Amino acid sequence: MLAILLGLLIVPGPLLNGAWDLWAQSILLLAALGGCAFWACRRLVIGDVPLPSSRVLAWAAFLAAWAGMAAFLGPLRAYALPAWNVWLAGLGVMLAVNVMPDHERRFADRALRALAWALVLTAFYQYFVMGVPRPGASLLNQNVFAGAILLLLPLAVEKRDWILGAGLLICLAWTRSVGAWLGLAAALLIVKRRSPLWAGAGALMGLACLLLVYAKLDSPDMLHRWQWWRAAAAMAGSRPWFGFGPGTYAYVLPAYVQSSRPLATLFAHQHILETAAQCGWPFALAWLAGLLRFLKSGPQAKRIGAAALLVQSCWDYALSIPGVLWLFCYVAASCLPRSGRVWRVPQRWRLPACALVLAAAGLGAGAVWQRWAAERLRVRAEAMARAEGPSDRALALLERSARRADHPETARLSGQIEAALARQTGAKERLLAAAADMESSAAQDPFRASTWTQLAALYQELGRDDLARQARQRGAATCPGLGAP
Repeated sequence: MLAILLGLLIVPGPLLNGAWDLWAQSILLLAALGGCAFWACRRLVIGDVPLPSSRVLAWAAFLAAWAGMAAFLGPLRAYALPAWNVWLAGLGVMLAVNVMPDHERRFADRALRALAWALVLTAFYQYFVMGVPRPGASLLNQNVFAGAILLLLPLAVEKRDWILGAGLLICLAWTRSVGAWLGLAAALLIVKRRSPLWAGAGALMGLACLLLVYAKLDSPDMLHRWQWWRAAAAMAGSRPWFGFGPGTYAYVLPAYVQSSRPLATLFAHQHILETAAQCGWPFALAWLAGLLRFLKSGPQAKRIGAAALLVQSCWDYALSIPGVLWLFCYVAASCLPRSGRVWRVPQRWRLPACALVLAAAGLGAGAVWQRWAAERLRVRAEAMARAEGPSDRALALLERSARRADHPETARLSGQIEAALARQTGAKERLLAAAADMESSAAQDPFRASTWTQLAALYQELGRDDLARQARQRGAATCPGLGAP
């Protein structure tokens, strides 16, 4: 049963573009929540609930609570809460694996081999039929695909599925990810250091990768990475305890990169620095320490896969993609033996405990559903405004979206539509409403310079040069490139 529940996350996740889009995340999280609630209630009714080991449970509870505080205390809650859900799902995968018996782990491993075949066949179709020189299969791009391959390749080798292993190696070569090959080399050196053959292969592979990295030191990719890493370190330094909230790096980046040319990126390309910037150093260090503890023992194939992805994530962002993170959590947790702890539930507590489980699952599912529904309404409003022009119908959709979940993009779009209608009708009240919406958007995301610029322009239209000046000054505090007269 648990293996099937895990399959709802770790198999469809990579196949749905890494569950990058909110709709894919929401579907998978709702399915997982429903399945977990059913499993927990079934075990409670039986009166026999497997429990993770006390150390793993305490570690996961600390990380979940700390990431939650980072999300709620940070300045970008609308972006942080969905990312927190991704972390909760990953930690839930680890707890589930810790109580899974060996036969269910073997079932999950077979599901991962099926996933590997699906990715390989997709990549081969893209390469030979569609003519894509660097196929990314069903994932966000080639480097993310390479990260997934690192987790799946050792499993194919362990099961002696040489055809699948060869297909994965070919796909890894197609991705041209030097970081992935270097990660694989480092993992072989670490895990297989007592085997001269494998250690030698890892050393040769690592040397070749280091030469390639050295040749690219002056390339724009490497120079940009240095700036992204410095920005992440600066973010972590300015908010060392809780960071800016999970999933917020890209939105805060403009405040920490001083460049005449914008360096657009969604990720820091350095997992630990990005994690520290988003959730604080206590979270990042506890996360890394737990992973190192997991990888000290266990099946060599899974240790190699998890270690290789960790090394690759020193300069790529595969672990920032939900589908790959969940897959990594399964592989890493599989290195630990099964916990033998069991809670014998007294008869009088079984129904109340089931009620609590269902209530918690309902609350979690409701929060996920509301954010997804709010985004769907916002997308409909944006499409309507683009096709038909600004209208009260689009504003009504945005109002319904805001009632479900606040979001800076909802307020921003509402302000833009109100301002356009005000200029068409000459109604000052609409300009005031547009300024209020832009104030709300700036409060929810103070790191977007164009929001402050539009807000200042609205105040100028209203004849309030003093408020326009104040808006630019407030914007300059979080967007240094904005400036203020």
